[in-house]
Amino acid sequence: MEEMRCLTKIYYDVGEEGLRNKANKFFDSIDTKRDGEISLQEYLGFMASNHNGPLRHPEWFHKLDKEKKGSLSREDVRTLHYMINSGRPFCIGCGEFVGTVYFTCVKCFDVSCTLISVCLECYEANSIHHEHNQFLDNFALLEFKRTESPLPALKAPAGNPQELRRIAKAYLRSTLEDSEEQKKIKNFVDSVGRDFQNFMENKEYQRILGKKLELNCTDTKEFFKLLAKDPENGLDNSDVETFYYIVRSGRPFCGGNCGRFITGTFFACVESLEEDHTNRFYLCWECFEKGKFEKEDKFENKDPLILDNYALLHALGDGKKNTSSNDAIVSPSRQFLMFMLSKLYK
Repeated sequence: MEEMRCLTKIYYDVGEEGLRNKANKFFDSIDTKRDGEISLQEYLGFMASNHNGPLRHPEWFHKLDKEKKGSLSREDVRTLHYMINSGRPFCIGCGEFVGTVYFTCVKCFDVSCTLISVCLECYEANSIHHEHNQFLDNFALLEFKRTESPLPALKAPAGNPQELRRIAKAYLRSTLEDSEEQKKIKNFVDSVGRDFQNFMENKEYQRILGKKLELNCTDTKEFFKLLAKDPENGLDNSDVETFYYIVRSGRPFCGGNCGRFITGTFFACVESLEEDHTNRFYLCWECFEKGKFEKEDKFENKDPLILDNYALLHALGDGKKNTSSNDAIVSPSRQFLMFMLSKLYK
């Protein structure tokens, strides 16, 4: 819950006044006694009438209660507000709240009102029985649905360098019968193995994958150290395979002052996603929280809408489910933007 609290704090500290106003209205709608705090009775009464799922259970009141004083503060309720509006899921296997990496059924994503999501532990244990077997981690799914580019289902976790290696290994297993993908992987591994620095400078990844992507890596040496299990002896095949997954799934580099590869939660400017997918702008947690980027140099809008990758994916899925035939003349990305704006600021 601590990461969820920190992420929520960033949103409400950095975000627009409209977002804070909406969170305050949400608090007031629960605080029926008007005493400035939420009791267990108030919480359960509100959730029973307005929300389905595990959040209705008393245990979540106690999890949200940061100070363990038997009531929820405005800060606690802001965390609840973010959890509901960003679409953070509960695992269909163990039923636990998934705060970091999760896997979603690709086929159900566009049509189901309830996302079919699985936590890392249940996914690795292969303990889920579902009619479809095509799942993507939430990072890869966001890139896949935003660009509508073909990306085979990946079957492992993601989040830090160790987890990235695991997801890359599973990815290779899931593409063994895809001859075209196997050719790209082999070509990629052979090319990187010869000279990593040259590979990055000449953007060989564009030639191999056949698309105009831009890694925006500002420190090749630092990125090399992150990829290599043993930097002194260079990259081995598994290191390069991890690199391939990073490129293939659209994992970003920070566009702020640090320029580092982002292993976990990232923030994206919706305005940059509206344009050609090669012109994307992402921020790491630290640069977004501390404002370490020049908005005036990057965007026409001096106050761009910036969302984390979980909220973006949730908005993309819900936006498609909530657009009517009257919106047919509006581009899908514009529909997504309009829906997210109404969700956050109305």
